[in-house]
Amino acid sequence: MDQCTLYEQILGLSSPWFVSGVELNKGQGEVVVQVDLDRSVALSCPRCGRTCPGYDSRERRWRHLDTCSS
Repeated sequence: MDQCTLYEQILGLSSPWFVSGVELNKGQGEVVVQVDLDRSVALSCPRCGRTCPGYDSRERRWRHLDTCSS
C-alpha cells in the first residue's frame, strides 16, 4: 500500500476527495498531507443532494496532536 492510499484510509476520504501527496518533515515533527478534489466529479449539497458548485478552496492546516508519536 502506498502512503497516499494509507492516508486516504486514515482520514476516511472517499471520492471525489483523494490524497495527492504526503511529505514528512522530521525536523519540525510534522507530516503534511495534500488533499485534492477530482474536478471531473460533480459535487452535491449534503443537505438536499442537489448538484452544486464548489467553493472555499483555500489552503488550510490542522494539527493532530500525538498522531504516530513515540
